[in-house]
Amino acid sequence: MHRFFINPNQISGKRVIFPPDLIHQIMHVLRMAEGDLVEVLINDGFACLTQLHLDPVRQKVFGEIKEKYRILSEPRVDSQLYFALSNREKVEWILQKGTEIGVSSFCPVISSRSIVRDIKLPGKKRIRWKRIIREAAEQSNRGKIPILNDPIQLEDGFSKSTAVARQCLLAWAGADTQNDRLVDVIQPQNEGAVALFVGPEGGFSEDEIQQAKSSSIKLISLGSRVQRMETAAIVFPALVLFVLDEI
Repeated sequence: MHRFFINPNQISGKRVIFPPDLIHQIMHVLRMAEGDLVEVLINDGFACLTQLHLDPVRQKVFGEIKEKYRILSEPRVDSQLYFALSNREKVEWILQKGTEIGVSSFCPVISSRSIVRDIKLPGKKRIRWKRIIREAAEQSNRGKIPILNDPIQLEDGFSKSTAVARQCLLAWAGADTQNDRLVDVIQPQNEGAVALFVGPEGGFSEDEIQQAKSSSIKLISLGSRVQRMETAAIVFPALVLFVLDEI
């Protein structure tokens, strides 16, 4: 069944008014028919089973809500992924696959070895990234769209994460593969968020590692094999959610 996230103001009672971009997708891309059923979501963890009503003459699509129910696949764990900014392909891969896995929010950071160092996120890029996240959330049966935060400096990411997260973990190739294993460090997540840090292509600098330690951020090993940053950015949250019984 096709799923669509829409704004809450596009629902009035049992009636759904679809925006132009979704009208085009429903009528001309998916070629759906009168009476077809879809799921409509407003980013609150619930879905509305909705019957479509098409008006080909006026190019309008309306929906009639038949049932509302909670999405049970949404992770209970608030996982916040802090990853070093990189080129377009890698960032978009991280946003898409991280959403599918169950990441709750993305926070790009600028480290000393980041390939991309511009802290300002252009409007067109933000729109594209948010669309990638939304479409991945629709495809993967998420009940909520993960949050996309503005890029910040790595040291600000350390401060922000320790202020709001119950656990802060940093994946580092130099960590002890025997004593810094994730399964030995991660705690049951009854409440609060878990913040996860993944470095750039060249890894974190020694100064950044020391700063993480002084910020009470725990260093974690992802194993004896060195992974690319875009691989680690997916493997790390996947392992955390698996250990916390969310996968």
